[in-house]
Amino acid sequence: MPSNKPRVQIRFEEEDFSYLEEWAKSEFIPVTQLCRAIILKAVASHKKEKGKDNTETA
Repeated sequence: MPSNKPRVQIRFEEEDFSYLEEWAKSEFIPVTQLCRAIILKAVASHKKEKGKDNTETA
């Protein structure tokens, strides 16, 4: 059953994608899961920073 969750499409330079492939291989996960983890970590970090200074705007 397909997911109704929002999706994004990302394009990488070949060199960057090769690096992600090797990184994902070392973690025993697919590149898509690695990218998701990286993005979610960045989102959590950004939320934490925004919580410290509510006067800052995007």
